[in-house]
Amino acid sequence: MNLGAAALRPPASRQDDSVLTAVWPHVAELRGYLRKRLPASEVDDVVQDIFVRLVHRGQGGEVQYPRRYLYQVALATLVDRHRHDKSRCGSLHCELLDAELPGDQLSPDRFLLAREGVRAARQVLAGLPERTREILIEVRVEGASLKAVAVRHGITVSAVEKHLIRALRALRDDRAARG
Repeated sequence: MNLGAAALRPPASRQDDSVLTAVWPHVAELRGYLRKRLPASEVDDVVQDIFVRLVHRGQGGEVQYPRRYLYQVALATLVDRHRHDKSRCGSLHCELLDAELPGDQLSPDRFLLAREGVRAARQVLAGLPERTREILIEVRVEGASLKAVAVRHGITVSAVEKHLIRALRALRDDRAARG
């Protein structure tokens, strides 16, 4: 939101805004000061942050030197923004535009298809012989080596490979049948 000088108007009079009323005549000068030190896109944000600080200040009595006070608050705001950007590596961030973002791949349809695929795979696994199912899970899910599985089941590595081929073929055929 760009707050041009014409769009700025002093705050409505209330009892707790005496500080805002006191510093208001110096806001245009402050904006010029900030324009020389910040990118134009940040000036309005900094001015807003300054006024948020002034509002949160509460009733602390009259400010004797409003211009000086406004610039002190501005300096504190700039230091805090700098610290915030520095601690979060703000200069390394870039704006992501909608055109650069990938499409939403996690649609409800995709979740439904995945859930159906898991259900179908469980059915296929339930229909496999117990040893074939155990070998598939040990190798593909748990990451066991073929040799370790062969020793555990008391069969050859070649037999483990045949069990794996049988299980994977059953899963592939079921997937092809579902389309």
